[in-house]
Amino acid sequence: MASSTDIRTITALPSDMSNEAKDVFKAFVIAAGEVNAQTLPALVEAAVALVMLYDGDKLIGTAAVKRPHDSHRRGDFRKAKVGASADSYPLELGWIVVHADYRRQGHASTLIGAALAAAGSSEGIYATTKTARMRALLPEFGFGIQGEPYPSTLDNTVNLTLFARSFT
Repeated sequence: MASSTDIRTITALPSDMSNEAKDVFKAFVIAAGEVNAQTLPALVEAAVALVMLYDGDKLIGTAAVKRPHDSHRRGDFRKAKVGASADSYPLELGWIVVHADYRRQGHASTLIGAALAAAGSSEGIYATTKTARMRALLPEFGFGIQGEPYPSTLDNTVNLTLFARSFT
């Protein structure tokens, strides 16, 4: 592992990134096994911001603020039993992935902070998570739990928790 002075964050609109950079982003997220690889490319292109965290030349983390399909967003809120709130949160914080060798070093916070800064504060944003670490971290960025946990579509043996943050 390189020293922390080699850590750098790149935040960009998809339209400002090379196809190669977007392919690296997608491959990293897909390798984590938390997304539908078929729908990911179009969602990456429609994202509000993509964040990539590097240690030297090695990609060690990703995050994004995306505009999910209305049906996906409304489905998340419906499954959490707060469906009426869905249209207040058009943006989704997601694809927060940190390489296993770099976890528990504050990189998830760096990724989330960069993604939220890029998105601005003009629209409500939500996130879903299955991990205790993210359930503890999201409130530090103004997110609150919404509704009830519900089974993941990708793995119904785990429950997702819905969080939301209103714009100010």
